Amino acid sequence: MNQQKGFTLIELIIVIVVLGILAVTAAPQFINFSSDARTATVRGAQASIQGAMQLSYARALINGTEDAAAATVTTERGDVDIAFGYPLATDAAIGFAAGLNNANEWTAAADTPAAGSIQYSPEGAPADCYVQYTQATDATPANAAQVSVVVTGC
Repeated sequence: MNQQKGFTLIELIIVIVVLGILAVTAAPQFINFSSDARTATVRGAQASIQGAMQLSYARALINGTEDAAAATVTTERGDVDIAFGYPLATDAAIGFAAGLNNANEWTAAADTPAAGSIQYSPEGAPADCYVQYTQATDATPANAAQVSVVVTGC
């Protein structure tokens, strides 16, 4: 008796079609994971900037320089230039304090969209996927430093 070994051509075609259907239904989920990852990265940067803002302001309060237009505070990362208690909107100040001044991971755009602000986007991210920091313009709470995110393009 001659026993059959392996797959027949029809069985092989059916397996390929089933795998194709699974790939087509699963692909959008994997694409969405990269979007979720970029969004989480930007939100993580927002939290890092907020932490750096709070730490810098606390150090400025201790030093009595929270109302100064220009001062320097010392953090565990090193010296940070501040204005009105909050880091300046430069890569050397807020980028350094928040740990975002790594050009291999983040793209920094200073004075974007206006002077006194900086945007950080993950390396290779679309245009509408960034965190923006705007430095304080005076010592009043209404003009304190602000951080916001745009994740519509992530």
